[in-house]
Formats: sequence, C-alpha cells, structure tokens
Amino acid sequence: MPEKTFIKKHATPHTFRHKFISVLAETKVNLPTVMEEVGACVMKTTMKIYTHVTKK
Repeated sequence: MPEKTFIKKHATPHTFRHKFISVLAETKVNLPTVMEEVGACVMKTTMKIYTHVTKK
C-alpha cells in the first residue's frame, strides 16, 4: 500500500505542468527546448508564469 504524504495542495494537471517547467528551468534547460516540450509559444509569457515557482 502506498504511503500517504503531507501534501495539502489539490494537484491538477496544471500543477504538474508548473512543476515540470520549473524543474527544467532550474536545471538550465534552454528556454526554446522547454517551450517545445510543453507546447508553449510565447517566450515572455513562459518566463513570467513558470520560472518563478521555486527558490532556485
């Protein structure tokens, strides 16, 4: 049986998208590659919305 976590936030597909893009940004994957992976088309929007999520 899987162990329970202490995560309280309701997870949605959008939550996982944010996390995925944030991890890619933290690991210095170049932005055009990130955008291609997630189907984003506006670089400025991608930077503004997704790269602020983590402290790194």
